[in-house]
Amino acid sequence: MNSRPLRFIGFRVGPETFLIDIMAVRQIVMAGKTTSVPTAPAFIEGVIVYRNEVIPVVDVHARLYPQRQAASEQPLILLTHTAAGVIGLKVDEVRRIVTLNSQELLPAPATVRGIRGEFLVAIAPQSGEIFLVLDVDSLLTGDEQRQLANLTPGA
Repeated sequence: MNSRPLRFIGFRVGPETFLIDIMAVRQIVMAGKTTSVPTAPAFIEGVIVYRNEVIPVVDVHARLYPQRQAASEQPLILLTHTAAGVIGLKVDEVRRIVTLNSQELLPAPATVRGIRGEFLVAIAPQSGEIFLVLDVDSLLTGDEQRQLANLTPGA
């Protein structure tokens, strides 16, 4: 059985390291000040303008750990392609590129998947570390994606 290698970007949010498909990431930029938009949905921290493009930013720490305060002094923003268009994912730290074979990805148990929706798609133990594999499109619910598409011109 031939399994092709899968490449991910590893990033830290809170105490855990998460992975997302490298093909979903357009660019990594330093997080600066976001500008809040009064009509934006509550899950949007604000917007940034990057290369003449207005990009909504989701604070992944607040999304995954709403009861914990973010501790990162220099957060980064992953500019990602999603079904709702380009969004920025504000994370605590970008770790490294991780290459895995599909058989190294273990399905997330149903009891864990209920964290918030179905965004946790797999768990990948590697070299004594456990990575949590996220589906970027599932970080936002279908309703949130529609709200975002309506907020962002041309999405």
